[in-house]
Amino acid sequence: MRKSPNTSSTGRVTICEIADRLKVHQSTVSRALRKDPRISTKMREKILQVAKDLDYKPDPMLSSLVAYRKTRIRQTYHATLGWITNYPTRSGWREYERVAYHRGAIRRATELGYQIEEFWLGESGMTQQRMTQILTTRNIEGLFFVPQPRSRAHLSLDWSKFSAISFGRTLAQPVFHNVDADHFRSFVVLMRQIKRLGYRRPGFATWPRVHEATDRLWTAAYLAYQPIPQQPPIPVFMHEKWTKAEFRKWLDKHKPDVVISHDESLLHWMEEFGMEIPGKIGFALAAKHAEFSPRCSGIDENSEFVAETAVNLLIDLTNRRETGIPQRTISTLIEGQWVDGSTLRRVNQ
Repeated sequence: MRKSPNTSSTGRVTICEIADRLKVHQSTVSRALRKDPRISTKMREKILQVAKDLDYKPDPMLSSLVAYRKTRIRQTYHATLGWITNYPTRSGWREYERVAYHRGAIRRATELGYQIEEFWLGESGMTQQRMTQILTTRNIEGLFFVPQPRSRAHLSLDWSKFSAISFGRTLAQPVFHNVDADHFRSFVVLMRQIKRLGYRRPGFATWPRVHEATDRLWTAAYLAYQPIPQQPPIPVFMHEKWTKAEFRKWLDKHKPDVVISHDESLLHWMEEFGMEIPGKIGFALAAKHAEFSPRCSGIDENSEFVAETAVNLLIDLTNRRETGIPQRTISTLIEGQWVDGSTLRRVNQ
């Protein structure tokens, strides 16, 4: 039998052969096999099926060589990028997706030979003019703006000296190229998943500041993708400071069969109320973070990959010497992925 030109001399099926079979690039196959979120679920499943059909097995010698080379190659230091925070306290930003943003940014920057240094605008005696001076003195030309503590924030530095990327849309002025989770599409995935499981009366709970920080897109998807379109949706439970009494009143009045939120504290309250989860009522997170909410079903917003993408874009801007406020901005959205947990079940119809 004549051997395929993309089959190794040992008869082992290669990534090239899988790529040829599917008419895709080798890098697409490689990423799918690594479960890279940049590859769609549909394409990844197709590639994994072909790999299984062809009895593909990674070459252990090649894998060891790649791992060894990665440990031996040291990236040349290029520059330091600024991580700009604007919270009331120095560490106030270190919660939820922002922690994952920082972790992903540090990892990707290190891979490319860059460092990231944090700068707090709330430092004693700090002014925005002083911050400009500090950054330029340190030869920092690329800036990341962490999501602001409140929407519609305004900042004023000498922008002509910097390239910048913002996370999300909480920075209203100036408007930079930004990277964010695709809140609308991700919430649509959530709504379709709970419908597939048999839930018919979802209720959504959020804070006004999160409602604004997500550009109202979670609420829009909640209202637009109801399991039963003809049935009026349960009103959103939206309070800046939740209380158990108000939440219990909302539950008793509207009787949702599943509660969707971004805050796991509601799950604990429901359990304190004696509600059996997921036996009598379900719970899903619109933004699930494994280190904080390991048992919850919900959407993984791929926050680390959001940050890795931001690093790539910012380095590209600095390399092209594109500084100042852009005339036309580019928004890059990363779609989230559904993650099963123990807080939902299949509901009998």
